[in-house]
Amino acid sequence: MNKTAWDVIVVGSGPGGSVAAKICADAGLETLLVEKKLLPRDKVCSGMVMGYWAKDLMKENFGDIPKDVLIEQGQYNGITLHVGAEALVDIPAPIPVGWRKNLDYWMCKKAVEAGTQLKDGARVYNIRQLDRGYEVALKKENKETEIINTRFLIGADGAYSAVRKFVCPDLKVRYRPAYRECYEENLSIEKDRFHWFFPLIASSPRFDINYKEHFLLIEGGNIRQINVTMRRILGRYGFHPDVKPLWRDGCVIPVLHGDLLNGTFVPAKDNAMLVGDAAGMLFPFTHEGIGAALKSGVLAAQAVTEAIAENNTAGELYMRKIQGIKVFLKELWLLHQEMNDIAKNGADALAEAMGKFIEKTVQETGLVNGDRFMY
Repeated sequence: MNKTAWDVIVVGSGPGGSVAAKICADAGLETLLVEKKLLPRDKVCSGMVMGYWAKDLMKENFGDIPKDVLIEQGQYNGITLHVGAEALVDIPAPIPVGWRKNLDYWMCKKAVEAGTQLKDGARVYNIRQLDRGYEVALKKENKETEIINTRFLIGADGAYSAVRKFVCPDLKVRYRPAYRECYEENLSIEKDRFHWFFPLIASSPRFDINYKEHFLLIEGGNIRQINVTMRRILGRYGFHPDVKPLWRDGCVIPVLHGDLLNGTFVPAKDNAMLVGDAAGMLFPFTHEGIGAALKSGVLAAQAVTEAIAENNTAGELYMRKIQGIKVFLKELWLLHQEMNDIAKNGADALAEAMGKFIEKTVQETGLVNGDRFMY
């Protein structure tokens, strides 16, 4: 592929990047999807497809998720919260789930089938503004460099977004770690549920466990600090105290809610836009991002097609379109800030509040500017 000029370049082949690329390609735009890793690639994530944005937008743009893309059992039947030693909250909800390696690659292939060109194993290392677009410099896996141009640029490139560094070069980003450990332990716990544990009757530290096929996954930002407590709690379900994980991995989460909501971080500039994790659109507390990535990716692609039709700037259109997302994020963010005060009233009070918070991310939450908002 020797083409050097594109209508749209999308950086990052996760859900937000794939849906943006597919919509642009469906509209007849010459679209390039750039991914820094060779595909298929893994990502530390629960892989749960939760709520309206994720379920409906995925079906609308990609079709039904094939069975071989999901884990063997296909879905979880709900979420269980374990607060302290006694307080339990069960939230029943059908939640399709898969390894992100498979989910993301399926969506990426759908974008390619729509006409998107894919360039994986190519990392963006420099972006330069042109009179009518952008010059993007890529570094390939074989260390070769490539220079390509585009009129519109969509950054769906995650926590360490190269596009965000271009759009907001002075933004100081804080990061939060997320760790994952994988075991082959057969615990006496409901394997059709996603389990969250709050051992100290506070919103943090916490950890979660879930089964994918025969693998037991333990995830959380604090699991190394609370390892002894975590193993003691899981020992109630048959977890062996000295067992070693099959593997450990992790990632980081950008902490951008405050900057995004108070306006000091603007995830668009001219015809360059940020979506998903790159835009800080992870949900507060749960850190789930598939639905928010799909929603913002759809809106970015719509901004591109409308900008072309109206001879307008895509970034201005995009910022208007994401106001509903910001309203919902703020609502969740403020609710989460209340949790530690609620925890002072005991495990039952925190369990009830956390249950309502989680339900808000998996069920209908009303209308914002005429749009349905669910996670």
